[in-house]
Amino acid sequence: MGSSTFRLDGGDDDNKRSTHSYRNIIVAVFLLCLSFAIGLLVGHFGIEKDSSEEGTENDSGVFLPGVPEAIVREANPSVSDWILQELNPSNIRENLRKLVTSPHVAGTERDFEQADDIRKFWLDAGLDVAVTTPYDILLSYPDDVEPNLVSVINSSYDTVLQSPFNEANLTNEERPWEFPFPYLGYSGNGTVRGQIVYVNYGRLEDFEYLQASGIHVSGCIVLARYGRGGRSGKVKRAEDFGAIGMILYSDPADYIAPWVTDDYYPDSVWIPPTATSRGSIFRGTGDPLTPGYPAIASAYRYDESDEESELPKIPAMPVGFEFAEQLLGMISGPDAPPDWTGRLLNQTTYKTGPGFTDSSLVLELNVNTRNERRVAYNAFGMIRGEVEPDRYVMLGNHRDSWVLGAVDPSSGTATMMELSRVLGQLVKEGRWRPRRSIIFCSWGAEEFGLIGSTEWIEENSNVLDFRSVAYINMDIAVTGNYSIRGRGSPPVFTAMYRAAQKVPNPNTTDIENPTVYDAWYSRKPLTNPQDGSKLNIPQIVSPGGGSDYGTFQMRAGITCADFRYDQDYSGENILFYPLYHTSYETFYAVDELIDPGFVLHTTIGKMSGELLRDLADSKIIPFNMSDYGLFLDHYTYALEKNATKEIIDYKLNITELHMVIDLYKEEASNFHKMVDGINTNNPVDVRTINDQMIQIERTFLDPASLPGRSQIYRHLIHSTPQYSAFPEASFPGIEDAIFKLRREGNNQPDLIRELQHHFSVLVFTIQSAAYSLKDSTAFFRSTM
Repeated sequence: MGSSTFRLDGGDDDNKRSTHSYRNIIVAVFLLCLSFAIGLLVGHFGIEKDSSEEGTENDSGVFLPGVPEAIVREANPSVSDWILQELNPSNIRENLRKLVTSPHVAGTERDFEQADDIRKFWLDAGLDVAVTTPYDILLSYPDDVEPNLVSVINSSYDTVLQSPFNEANLTNEERPWEFPFPYLGYSGNGTVRGQIVYVNYGRLEDFEYLQASGIHVSGCIVLARYGRGGRSGKVKRAEDFGAIGMILYSDPADYIAPWVTDDYYPDSVWIPPTATSRGSIFRGTGDPLTPGYPAIASAYRYDESDEESELPKIPAMPVGFEFAEQLLGMISGPDAPPDWTGRLLNQTTYKTGPGFTDSSLVLELNVNTRNERRVAYNAFGMIRGEVEPDRYVMLGNHRDSWVLGAVDPSSGTATMMELSRVLGQLVKEGRWRPRRSIIFCSWGAEEFGLIGSTEWIEENSNVLDFRSVAYINMDIAVTGNYSIRGRGSPPVFTAMYRAAQKVPNPNTTDIENPTVYDAWYSRKPLTNPQDGSKLNIPQIVSPGGGSDYGTFQMRAGITCADFRYDQDYSGENILFYPLYHTSYETFYAVDELIDPGFVLHTTIGKMSGELLRDLADSKIIPFNMSDYGLFLDHYTYALEKNATKEIIDYKLNITELHMVIDLYKEEASNFHKMVDGINTNNPVDVRTINDQMIQIERTFLDPASLPGRSQIYRHLIHSTPQYSAFPEASFPGIEDAIFKLRREGNNQPDLIRELQHHFSVLVFTIQSAAYSLKDSTAFFRSTM
């Protein structure tokens, strides 16, 4: 008989039941784990992941939990094709037609209506934000009833000759009975009488020539022709030399081709005899009463009589060349020098004066222009960036004009509106959103002194300093069909070229130049200033201060770009497009004479749009730091060529200047090698590189501004000089200092110190720009 083992816990049956239970638990745990594993696999491979929740894994092996895919996504190239295909010339034409139905001088009811119309347009187009921003500023207007007049009167105060009230009506668009009287913004008010003196272009050398010839303008009214300098500078020099009034006109030699006899507007773009070019003679930038600060409720305002306002004191007004010729035909005195002679229709002999051949006659200037505080509006439309909403790429144009303004500025506004519609449609349909925010800008009161853009920059300087990538200007889109005229700062040159390479040449008969870039390079190549050789890229020049890019570049240090289709006037010595600021800048002029079919407007829209997309959507901002080296080399060459004596006499260490430029070029080269080597899927590295590039323009600013200049002139490379000391462009502060030394004599210790000090600041500034391109942990200056 076998023995049995007995358990105190219940024997064999209980043990079997326990073993079975343990086995069931193990199986259940195993099945649970298997189900969980299968679930993970199904979730990973069988369900489309939401990248915004799951994070991003890519070919580089970078895994960023909780980071949306858009962070590491490259720009969508199909948006370029959309821009090129969808911009519609008929829409641009219709936009322009609506914009120029009536005058829209800044601060008027029509100007406000246009600002609000554009705001509504942007909302309808699908932009995320559209607003208008007001500024309370000083503006200037002619009287509604009493025109500004120039009269020749005799000893009995009878009028012998008088200027027309307004320009002649030549098509159904010019309506002189509805248009503002011709005037110069901010002119002194009142009536003055005196002898007349012809002062050529009203340059400093012109006044000095007269003075050296024994002809003094003190107590006289001077007559000058437009060109070779700004109108505000002409009036200021007239004031400084004691003139009591000034008259400006456009001479046919400067605004009509020499082969033209009587083929004027409306048969061509050449100015007719009554064409009168208006404009501002305010010497500053921004609101005259709040220099340096925004014209908002809290602003301190200077009086108009304070020097800080920089307002002119003498009366001034423009006239047509037909009336100017009548005046010149009556002037006595010696013949003007040959290079002072224009090309009036009746071959009038140019004499300097003073006075008329009939000594009983005097000139009377009666100006009824008044200054008024009014509100002007900027309008903005924003497309919020998907990844970097706090980085702004801006495209803008001013809205105000002196009369109809079909070329300046509305050709640009009409094109900008169509571009915003095309991009807005993509956003509205959920098909695209840029990486960075795009801001469309419609500036108010540009014509009076870049006021709208300046006030906005003054109000938002701290925000823009850290967040702005670039500003693209679209002021005058088209003045002719010869070639692209490019303006910009070196960091954006490469992107401008890249945009032009994508756009077909609108001249389809030019088969040798299939793209805009090819035609641009063919007609306007950049040349080496030392030997005149071509540098294999098209010409781009410094923006200067002639449009809203001025404040962006010179004061805020924001990289700027500007495209325009221009006419080639160089062989005819034409200074600018002839109809500029006259009543004849009409829809007819653009539609029939300048760009029939609006093909060139569309081309500018495509180029600007592609540049905007590239800057706003590329993961790495498409800036090239190395191009500044070429720019600095050219400026240094112009300095050495034109100021050899001053460099030696005033001990300017030109070797040191070359050294810091070489340092900049070396660091720029190293920087781009570093960019080529970074992991572009690391958002921290991308952000660091991009921030270094957008700050490069700011490194060329001097907080103290150029010597003797207002704080808008802070950029040591791109500020406009006060004086033209050299035939080629060079460093503006150095050029001004050398000009003053040459004018005032070499034995001027204060001026010598000013030159030497500014030269040292320039050298330091270029060095600091170079250091800003170093690795973020390796910018220290060291002797080791």
